[in-house]
Amino acid sequence: MADAETLDMLGREVSFEELAERFKGHDMRDWLLENRTLVDEEPRPRLIEGGLHVDHDLMTGDGPWVLVIDGDLVTSGDLVCTTDDYAVSTLFITGQLRARNIRFESSARVAVDGDVVASGVIVGSGGDSEASLGTSSTLIARAVVLDSHTAIWAKAGAPRSVPEAYRTLIVGGKGWQSFTPDVDVGEPSHHPRTFVPEVIHGGVLHTSKAWAHVQTGGGPFLPEVEQALRQKKGL
Repeated sequence: MADAETLDMLGREVSFEELAERFKGHDMRDWLLENRTLVDEEPRPRLIEGGLHVDHDLMTGDGPWVLVIDGDLVTSGDLVCTTDDYAVSTLFITGQLRARNIRFESSARVAVDGDVVASGVIVGSGGDSEASLGTSSTLIARAVVLDSHTAIWAKAGAPRSVPEAYRTLIVGGKGWQSFTPDVDVGEPSHHPRTFVPEVIHGGVLHTSKAWAHVQTGGGPFLPEVEQALRQKKGL
């Protein structure tokens, strides 16, 4: 995509001061505004008012960027939020986020007031470089695939993450307070018996291969494993 076509170039340019006033009293206000100090050169925020509804894939640029969507973000395609290294960037959505598959990686931070709904799979990596995705409501997907350094959060209206906010199977690292994985990504010896070959590299789950596979409509799990996990979780 050329820069003019990337998601973070849509909407109108605004100041951090305008965002501070617009979201006064919002519990994500400080998180949103801190992006001006997390990078060497202060980014120029952009605002989309009234939401965004499209029928194609959406992808962000290399960053750093700050984009606020005051409304829903809905696409029948995939959403990819990514950056270059050390380019901490922020996407804040006040409504719902709905997409086929969702990818967040590197230094891209995504926060959503409404539900996050993926008809396919959510793949996240690069949490040690700030990548994160969270919702103040519920998170619904066929599966979430994370590396051991990356977290998600879902609050369902509570002050912090709660298990009932996740209506999905989660592959991720243990030790996070915001979620409990259904499959511990830190146990590589189990990967060949858990995941389809298309998402494995060198005997272990690989998030880039997982993303390529889910874009074809596939899921990360072997069919019998997915069925057993869904039954166990009551999905």
